[in-house]
Amino acid sequence: MELQKSGRFGSVVITLLLIFFAGIAGKVMASGSDTVTAVAKLLPTMQIGSFTGTKNIEIVYGVRELESERGAVIIVNGRNETFVKYRDVIAELSGLGFSVYTLDHRGQGFSGRQLSDPQKGHVDTYDDYIADFDYFIKNIVNSKPHKVKLVLAHSMGGTIALLYELRYPGSFLGIAMSAPMLGFSTAPWPFFLVPPLLSMYEVLGLERSYVVGGGKFKLEPYSPDNNLTSDEAHYTRNYQMMLDYPQLQLGAPTCAWVKESLTAIKEIKDGAEKFKLPLLVLQAGDDRVVNNCAEERFCRKVGENCRLVVVPESQHEILMEKPVIRENAEKIIADFLLRLSSHKGVLKN
Repeated sequence: MELQKSGRFGSVVITLLLIFFAGIAGKVMASGSDTVTAVAKLLPTMQIGSFTGTKNIEIVYGVRELESERGAVIIVNGRNETFVKYRDVIAELSGLGFSVYTLDHRGQGFSGRQLSDPQKGHVDTYDDYIADFDYFIKNIVNSKPHKVKLVLAHSMGGTIALLYELRYPGSFLGIAMSAPMLGFSTAPWPFFLVPPLLSMYEVLGLERSYVVGGGKFKLEPYSPDNNLTSDEAHYTRNYQMMLDYPQLQLGAPTCAWVKESLTAIKEIKDGAEKFKLPLLVLQAGDDRVVNNCAEERFCRKVGENCRLVVVPESQHEILMEKPVIRENAEKIIADFLLRLSSHKGVLKN
């Protein structure tokens, strides 16, 4: 699961320092750390920083603020991703007049890991993702007043964004999602066996082990059989980045990650009728990573506030697809964001 003008960042830094000395939880790290410096070289048109998230994990983030903006868009990436992948999307959003904020989730990308094996895709609980995201919103995004705050989320990022809005209603004016993770395959196990199996692993103290059949990351060059994108150029660019920065490589998820993901998805499904803001779901027509039927059921339960658009022939990473596929999706997203930032109301089906 899965890719720049700076303005008043100095004021952001001052604000954050004031927050720090005032004793607010969380600590913004100096931008001179090796990790921050490396990311800054990859994204020279963004301001890169980091803060200490819950359980003392370093969270790396990027900011591209405009002096005059339509609003802010927060990019929330998916599992096994870094926001550096989204440099083209960041540039396009900036071109539309939006300031852009984004971060790498704990346990992946350029952010810190919780386990001694950095290859394990792990989180103890989605509460940790939410705590990190909450600090990011309140202390980095909200350090500048924005007319509107919008979200563009992919895959697991959609799970995190929806869960955050469910717990903190009214945080955003709208959420656009690319192939949101609202369900996924549990093969080779039938779904009904997975929860008790995961509970057994937890009792045995194996919740931090790789899922059955999973292991370390396998770096493979582009093949048409991959599950992520049919665009060789995007795939190869991200492949090369993982060669250049091995710390980005992430293997299979842990049993805990699967268990907590299922718990988060259930909370979102149970609360679907509570979503009152506009939601846009772009569904990848050829998705083999997440469950498209789950997306459809979710939108039906939300009702008229949720618009689902199928992107034909797209694999899971819609925004990393071939130009003809990607540009169509980007146009739909841009229309959604621009209409909301202009207070023109909800997009209907």
